[in-house]
Amino acid sequence: MEIKLYQSVDTPCNYLEGLQSSSLIVDPDLPITQELTTAMSQMGYRRSGSMLYKPQCQNCNACLSSRIRINDFKPSKSQKRIINKAKHLNFQVRECAFNENDYLLYEKYIELRHADGDMHPPDKAQYEGFLCKNFGFNYFLETQLDGKTIAICQFDSLQDGLSAVYTFFDPDFESLSLGVLSVLQLISLAKKVGYPYVYLGYYIQDCSKMNYKSKYQPLEIFSKGCWKQFSPERD
Repeated sequence: MEIKLYQSVDTPCNYLEGLQSSSLIVDPDLPITQELTTAMSQMGYRRSGSMLYKPQCQNCNACLSSRIRINDFKPSKSQKRIINKAKHLNFQVRECAFNENDYLLYEKYIELRHADGDMHPPDKAQYEGFLCKNFGFNYFLETQLDGKTIAICQFDSLQDGLSAVYTFFDPDFESLSLGVLSVLQLISLAKKVGYPYVYLGYYIQDCSKMNYKSKYQPLEIFSKGCWKQFSPERD
């Protein structure tokens, strides 16, 4: 199958100050299917809303697609502590769909955690386009406390793994490390299904918002056309 790719215009980079970013974008006329998303993910692409893309910047290759090799994963000491702290929480998977409470959680998260980002200010149209379209293989993983949803992780169920798309949570419960917990829950789900990978998105070494992925080992990164093991120090 021949796939058309388009180069986006340069915009200021959201992760590395002073740099410009651009992306290769998969033909937007192609339907977003599990097969296409899997094939592109295996080549370092990511899904955001209805777009499949890969950073393609002049003079910079800092964005490296990453995935956890599930069969060999062992939680670190700090990850074990997070799991132990979460024993009173409940988790459930449901289809992606808009509801007001989810949006209010997203709105609070963006306002309190990412007011300096490109998704601020939040609005319902942007939220629905980004996270509420149902392609038949994407889902919400909810974290609940006493029946109240305090975190949502959207993920894709691919042919070779689960792919974390976006996570948002109630900043009032920051002590529960809900972002980390969501990844650990995806790992648990992938193990139960028998998938070999959890895709985590782009690792950027010099960006604190993006280099946390190295804490999940063994981690593979996509570089120079193939997946390679990446093993920095972790606690």
